[in-house]
Amino acid sequence: MPESPRKVAPIKLLIDGYNVIPAIPELGRTLRRDLTEGREAFLALLGEYRRASPASPDITVIFDGKHHTSQGRAGRGRVGQERSGRVHGIGVRFSRNEIADDLILRMLEKEMRGATLVSSDRALGEAARALGATVVRSGEFTGRLLMTMAGGEPEEESEDRPGRTSTKKKGNPRKLPKKERGRRRSLGNL
Repeated sequence: MPESPRKVAPIKLLIDGYNVIPAIPELGRTLRRDLTEGREAFLALLGEYRRASPASPDITVIFDGKHHTSQGRAGRGRVGQERSGRVHGIGVRFSRNEIADDLILRMLEKEMRGATLVSSDRALGEAARALGATVVRSGEFTGRLLMTMAGGEPEEESEDRPGRTSTKKKGNPRKLPKKERGRRRSLGNL
């Protein structure tokens, strides 16, 4: 009997949208010029990344919708109401009467448990780690994103720690802490 290929659960990425977009200079400029255009360009880039990535991650982007007002563009719903759903194969959610960070944490507690959070917000990252999420900084993710889109393979980081030692640490002094190894493993799977 032939063995059936083992199905691997897709990587779940939860992206803090307005925190990650400025990490890509061209999109950051577009976002400052026109909020809707900047978001749409970012979602299109993520859609291309999802198709090009061998991991085919399940991506959800959260945008802060507390102060958001729509321009009433076609396909966007009524003025002042941005529709949540899927765009370019990417899940999109807007926070309503709360900040995006609270929505992200609530999602990590429930439907996105075990996901990788992409954000450079320190407070959000610490809270997400406490919920068991892996946190990847915006710059690291966008570097991987742009490298994948350019068709190159990102450089693998060495597991060795730069010459920092402590007399109190037990075990291999060159081995990275467990959380850092997990973060790098998640980054490598993207």
